[in-house]
Amino acid sequence: MSSRADEKQRRREERERREQQQAASDTRKQRLWLLGGVAVAAIAVVAVLALVSGGDDSPDGLGDGSSLNAAAEVDELFAGIPQDGITLGDPDAPITLVEFADLQCPFCAQFARDAIPTLVRDYVRTGDVKMDLRLLTFLGPESMRAAQVTYAAGLQDLAWQYADLFFNNQGQEGSGYVTEEFLREIGEGVDGLDVDAALEQSTSAEVDALIKRSESAAQTLGVSSTPSFFVRRGEGTLEEIQLGELSAEAVGAELDRLLDGDG
Repeated sequence: MSSRADEKQRRREERERREQQQAASDTRKQRLWLLGGVAVAAIAVVAVLALVSGGDDSPDGLGDGSSLNAAAEVDELFAGIPQDGITLGDPDAPITLVEFADLQCPFCAQFARDAIPTLVRDYVRTGDVKMDLRLLTFLGPESMRAAQVTYAAGLQDLAWQYADLFFNNQGQEGSGYVTEEFLREIGEGVDGLDVDAALEQSTSAEVDALIKRSESAAQTLGVSSTPSFFVRRGEGTLEEIQLGELSAEAVGAELDRLLDGDG
């Protein structure tokens, strides 16, 4: 088993490699802009038309009327990692990462798809970090209903699987896609979840208390948007992470700082 120093070095090298790739990509984009203004303008028109027509980088899933997406990948991602309600990871992990998210938020879904797998692999599975998921309902009744069922899945210690599968099948916010059928199909994609029990418990006093606790914590911490992230060492005070970008590298840098004993 590699030492923590070896693991930190590996993560640092991986971040540097990705940063170099991003820098190279940015350089290429800049050259394209300088050398092909007309072509870039044409591409921009196509991009606008794609946005108007509803196109984006998100995968097709139930929210877009197609079949369930990423069930096997979600199951593999979280397999064998301890969970306790909304908490994922070793309960004795020295660092806690708290995410405030709205299940209809497209940026939360992007983070779930692009960053969560790396964070789980590099920090949670190693026992260095545990993660708390606090769900908010900024985007209305559909977000509330989704949060209720996710927290009910958490009563079976499967909240992270349910939320991640939801994000991988997210539809357009406020479009009405969050139906009882949709919520059931997401649940049926979560290995080991008693879907009937989760739906029944979703309106329980226990779930209601969990939702109110997240709302209270968000108000206390001044959370005004999702996703928002906070970290703490041990039982210390939560401090907000100010991110320049929604990426595993950006969050990982803050986690490394705490694991190194800085801050």
